[in-house]
Amino acid sequence: MKKNLKQVAIISLLSTMLVSNVYAQEQLQQNTKTESEVPKDKNGNILTGLNLKIYNITKNVPVYTPTNFTPITTNETTTNDNITTQSTTTIFESGDKYQINRFSYKQNNPNRYTVGLPIKGNTITVRYIDPNTKKWVNTSNLNNLKHTTLFIDTDTNSYIVSVPAVYKNIFTNNTLTVEKDKEQMVKIVKKEGYFDLQLSFPQDISTIGEYWYMESNKRLVDWSTMKSFEELLPHDLAITRRWSYDGYYFQTPSNYKPGGKNILYRHPSNYTGASFAKYALNPLSKNLGYVMTETCMKNQNEQGFWATGPQSDWLFTDFKIGPNFYDTRFNTDFATSLLYAYKNYNNKEFLNSAVRYAEFFLDYAKNNSYITENGGYLVEDYGSTTKHEKTHVSLNHQLAELNFLYELYDITKEPSYKEMADKMLLAIEDTRNKWVLPDGNLAYALFYEKTTNKMEDYPYLTYNDLFQTKELLKKLFNTTNDTVEFLMASKKSWMDKNNITGYLK
Repeated sequence: MKKNLKQVAIISLLSTMLVSNVYAQEQLQQNTKTESEVPKDKNGNILTGLNLKIYNITKNVPVYTPTNFTPITTNETTTNDNITTQSTTTIFESGDKYQINRFSYKQNNPNRYTVGLPIKGNTITVRYIDPNTKKWVNTSNLNNLKHTTLFIDTDTNSYIVSVPAVYKNIFTNNTLTVEKDKEQMVKIVKKEGYFDLQLSFPQDISTIGEYWYMESNKRLVDWSTMKSFEELLPHDLAITRRWSYDGYYFQTPSNYKPGGKNILYRHPSNYTGASFAKYALNPLSKNLGYVMTETCMKNQNEQGFWATGPQSDWLFTDFKIGPNFYDTRFNTDFATSLLYAYKNYNNKEFLNSAVRYAEFFLDYAKNNSYITENGGYLVEDYGSTTKHEKTHVSLNHQLAELNFLYELYDITKEPSYKEMADKMLLAIEDTRNKWVLPDGNLAYALFYEKTTNKMEDYPYLTYNDLFQTKELLKKLFNTTNDTVEFLMASKKSWMDKNNITGYLK
């Protein structure tokens, strides 16, 4: 039976509509899928440029260690009468709590501002490291305390409490000026069913007050083992160094500006937090390792590194490098600690920050290196965002940098990291004989022709860096390197002759 033209037209129209509808549905599905797959940051912004590159490098990195360690950090600012308080609080899944508070004042007031921190429990034991003897004190005598970090255990709870710190309300180039004459010790007063920790601060608009603490309804530290004492003993959080609101502060070297015995600077490397994050022998160090690493990570600048704020007179005199400079060793050490934190806490933010630094470093190395005979890269130790002269290259910096790149390559499989590390190792091979001194010790640096700094190698740090390079090459590529072995042997012979111990074995 033949169809008339009208029937054909209707059928054709229906077919076209059906095809169009199917196509429209497919496009809708495709658009929906594409929209859901567009990489975004935690605030919902679409990732572009370097952020997108970092995402692509880390997106397929597998879970390193399954963990439920997902702390929640919040920030709050409150104003009450004369006091403005900035607070950062971290709550852990265990229920443990960390908090740091910073006070500033609207006007001067002759009365000191006292904060009461209630400590649950009926019996109390306080431990601290005596600032003078450097030995542990264990006491229940609340009149036998010192102005230092306190580790407190009651019959129900456990705490660590900082000194009630007082600093000048001036932070030139990321420095803190400690007003020690205005600081007072923590007082602990027994109350009914609890202990009242009293922390006192002067209400002076030229200063800020600050304290931090951690609390738990379980033991933060197992004091029955020597490991706990030994782990905490080397870490100064109150005397020449301070853990503060935005990072870890060290005593300024004598040639830093601003500088002085009461001036501390925000250190890029955060060695204490790195140690806690890497080893985490107890809940206290595990929690603090997370908090300290997260806090310091956020100081990464737009370029991708962590600046040293004060000006070094040495670097300025020799290389015209001013304040807020780039120290390759301190930065690389912190970036390496981010890898420890990523592994122990399984937090992609730590890994992403390390990758951001690696991308900065690749660009820095390509533009701030001495190219060796066979195309190796000897990377300059120091840099700046402002114009300056080329700096020297020290062996310990070079090794730490290539070790970091190899470790990051092992996690991400990003080939550019291995390629740069290989070129940096090649540069050491090309210059192997230049690193050995007549007495067998290693030269601290090459390309340093100034007289400001003696440039003597560390007793065993560089040997440890070589040892780590050796271990990484064996672990990752099942290979050895003759130059690494040669330099280790020379340094080891020198250390033995000079009774140097403490090196890695």
